[in-house]
Amino acid sequence: MFISKSFILFSVCLIFASCGSEPKVIQPKSGSSEEMETDVARDRSTSDVHEVVVEDFLHASRYTYLQVKEQGESFWIAVPFTEVEKGKRYFYQGGMRMENFKSKEHDRVFERLYLVDRVSEIPSMDPIASDRGEIDMHGGKVKPLTESIQPIEGGIGLAQLFSDPAKYNDQILLVKGQCVKVNQNIMGKNWVHLQDGSKDDSDDSLDLTITTKEEVQVGAVVSFEGKIATDRDIGSGYHFDIIMEEAVLVN
Repeated sequence: MFISKSFILFSVCLIFASCGSEPKVIQPKSGSSEEMETDVARDRSTSDVHEVVVEDFLHASRYTYLQVKEQGESFWIAVPFTEVEKGKRYFYQGGMRMENFKSKEHDRVFERLYLVDRVSEIPSMDPIASDRGEIDMHGGKVKPLTESIQPIEGGIGLAQLFSDPAKYNDQILLVKGQCVKVNQNIMGKNWVHLQDGSKDDSDDSLDLTITTKEEVQVGAVVSFEGKIATDRDIGSGYHFDIIMEEAVLVN
């Protein structure tokens, strides 16, 4: 997974600010306090984008500690100093897990803490952009199709679908094409970009965004059945002229 230089610098600075060399924790022993070193778990998370709600936060001189909840689980993350609001939803990606992390400014030990380079009010990985011909989230090169893929029996081609999207709004349709990109686990869904070789008037590949719980590999030719929605606003500033939602794979 790619890790930015700014994240590495932030992590190093926070660790050194915490304890001078590595995380330590003060533990009582025989009626006195003794400084004991603890192991640091550097389990970098996957490239999934995490959606969390802020329950509490603590500002330090250069950092902000956030107690957040994700899917019913509460934990702490640390970011460079950031103004946040309790009860508000934020997104972050990746992070470095630390155990028994001591904050000197707050004289507090966090049993589990994730060092994160930033939080955002919108997903840090954009499920909308198709990034044709660019690097996908898995690091592989994605190239637009050069050959057409015929619609599945009983299905519809992307050229027909995009020619009059409003006609198919709220309808359950079958589509077939090649998966050219996948953004996984954003807002609890996988975001698949499907192309079948059809072009628009500008000779750009038609790209249908599909939300699904299914696991799909980039490059696979697949068929999906799902509900078409047009002029769809999903919040956080994201809008789709056309999208297929809650899709399932069809053999």
